[in-house]
Amino acid sequence: MNPKGFTLRMIHRDSKESPFYNPLDNLMAPDERFQSLIDQSRARARYIASQITLAMNPDVLVPVGYDEGTFYYAASLGIGTFPNEQDGYMNYYLLIDSGSDLTWLQCRGATQFFDQDSPLYPWEESESYQPFPCQSHTGPSCNSCNAKGECAYKNYYASSQVSSGVVAKEKFTVKSRSSGIETFTGIMGCGFFQANFTIGNNHSKQKPDFIAGILGLGSGPNSLISNLGPLGQGKFSYCFVKNSSDGFVGNTFLSFGADATIEGQVGRTPLVETSFETSYYYLNLEGISVGGNRLPIPRREFEIDNRDGTGGCIIDSGVPLTTMYKNIFDVVAENLETYFQQYGMRRAGFTGSLACFIPLAGQEYINPTIIFHFQQADYVISETWFERQGNVCLAMASSDSNKPAVVFGAFQQVNKMILYDSMDMSLSFVDENCGRGG
Repeated sequence: MNPKGFTLRMIHRDSKESPFYNPLDNLMAPDERFQSLIDQSRARARYIASQITLAMNPDVLVPVGYDEGTFYYAASLGIGTFPNEQDGYMNYYLLIDSGSDLTWLQCRGATQFFDQDSPLYPWEESESYQPFPCQSHTGPSCNSCNAKGECAYKNYYASSQVSSGVVAKEKFTVKSRSSGIETFTGIMGCGFFQANFTIGNNHSKQKPDFIAGILGLGSGPNSLISNLGPLGQGKFSYCFVKNSSDGFVGNTFLSFGADATIEGQVGRTPLVETSFETSYYYLNLEGISVGGNRLPIPRREFEIDNRDGTGGCIIDSGVPLTTMYKNIFDVVAENLETYFQQYGMRRAGFTGSLACFIPLAGQEYINPTIIFHFQQADYVISETWFERQGNVCLAMASSDSNKPAVVFGAFQQVNKMILYDSMDMSLSFVDENCGRGG
């Protein structure tokens, strides 16, 4: 393997290169766009809550959909070895999920599958496809064995959704920004049964269905990160680009191994290990400040309860805007209300899930700085505000669930280089102009 690592592109759902791209979205008014981000964020928060519930009690089924609306980024990967193909591999779009482990896609011969425009993966024609034998001591942990003695998997998601199939070793190819074409061997799920997914429903809206599966960036043993070996070094980083004025975004890059570097005035906070099984990345959030004032929120509101999975703070690339459990969000909103009173501004009459304020005509004002106080590191949020119907709105939303208490979203990660290191169990961040390399 190349010890230099590699870098691939993350495709934002609103990018013109995205498999979700719809030209009509460019006609959305700023207010509609903001509401769309709120809806996506709350949907993702409900999905995460459902996954934590399932982790704590696998027998519980919760009514939350798992679809492209709960994801923010996709990636294009070259998979397999096909001498008759022009590039020698086949390209597939996968949804990036930092909260699940196994990377899988739908395979030819599947008895049930969701719609996709690309062909189901022809695993039997790939010269590099190797299913793991069930008793392999070098492969992944197996859920079960199939009749052929191959390692099998069965991934359960919310609302009875399931993907099952064979766990295999396969070659992946990426067009790296740093070094051209890179190839590596990784673990892949070859899905022969997918049920109850709403991925693949775009055909009903006269839109294409490009997504073929899931790219797992979670913290578990079968994730892409955990199986890159020397190429990955247990590290990955990204730098999210700020939305352009028309609401669309430029290139974001996902770097692994030696390509995942960070420098400058770096903040570093521990990644938290939970006593229950989870693929999400937890951080110790100890408090929040608004306009220089530490809010009167007891630290226990942020702490994880390992008995039922409540509390805690997850950092997640799949949620657009940060969501906070309503008890915490209400304190933030009340303190913002007090802050804006000095400018004669009052809270707008929107729903309780938002915090918006009405500027006075001709009155200048300064938006307050918001800081998240993580263990050993303060995170100054650079992207915090939206305009809605002439009002200034906090770019965060209230959540009905405290599983977790806070989901730290992509919008609040804009223009920060963020590095995950599973070897020393830390998350590092630093201010960065993320558009420079786009």
